[in-house]
Amino acid sequence: MAEVLRPDGDGWRLGEAPWRPDNDFYAVIGDPVAHSLSPRMHAAALAERALPHRYVALRVTADELPALKARAADGRTGRLAGFNVTAPHKEAVAALCDGRTDQARALGAVNTVRVENGRWLGHNTDSGGLLAVLSQVWAPGEAVPPLGVVLGTGGSARAAVDALLRWGVESVEVRYRSEASGTRFAAWLEARGLADDIALSPLASEAEPMPEAPSAWICCLAGGVDARPFLPAAAGPETALLVDVRYGDQLPAGAPPLGFRFSDGLPLLLMQGGLSFAWWFGPPVPWAGMLGALPQR
Repeated sequence: MAEVLRPDGDGWRLGEAPWRPDNDFYAVIGDPVAHSLSPRMHAAALAERALPHRYVALRVTADELPALKARAADGRTGRLAGFNVTAPHKEAVAALCDGRTDQARALGAVNTVRVENGRWLGHNTDSGGLLAVLSQVWAPGEAVPPLGVVLGTGGSARAAVDALLRWGVESVEVRYRSEASGTRFAAWLEARGLADDIALSPLASEAEPMPEAPSAWICCLAGGVDARPFLPAAAGPETALLVDVRYGDQLPAGAPPLGFRFSDGLPLLLMQGGLSFAWWFGPPVPWAGMLGALPQR
């Protein structure tokens, strides 16, 4: 578990002690955030590039986000130069950004922020990272599956829909847990002009039927939520892939459905993290060092 940084008045508290950074520092923000492997991965990248920065896990509640933004505006963030965003803050941070890249605007979700003169500039590397993972773990030489199913409707689910469409999947279905989250997602689909193209429905109370065509399933549910009740019991005769964007303690125990190819969130963490690093510091991205800092399977 990463040592967690917290806002403390106009300063910071790292673990149990006050902390004053010597240089600009970077962070991953979330609630919870101690489980994140981003500090290990980015520490390795910063060391390999000989950059004098530190990357920490910063716990910020949803109610504290506006105050964190206000601290940036008047210089009280203490040299916080950029940060990644994990659940559940990706949509809220997008709304607070002073500027966003085209990708972040299209998704309405931000997972990477650059702080310039107190302004938050937002980007999204989740979709590009997930597209790379799908391309790598799908059956080599086989055509893109015609069906993609996304479980969940948070910021990561928006990136999953975007990645599936960019990959070339013909039919995309999305399952929501609550009516409120489904309504928000429907509004995003409408704004993107996708309302007639994406099937949106509640998570099934019974297991999904076995897919009759090749399929890719992406789990974007909250940490700890078991996806198996909402998945087919087995893959059937066609190739089926499950990518769960979670990892470590956030990933529930249990095997994927019988016959499914499976990837947890570590490859996505690596890909989106490398793209974030490049957006902050430019190339080269120390991919090997970042990979070496993650648990080896």
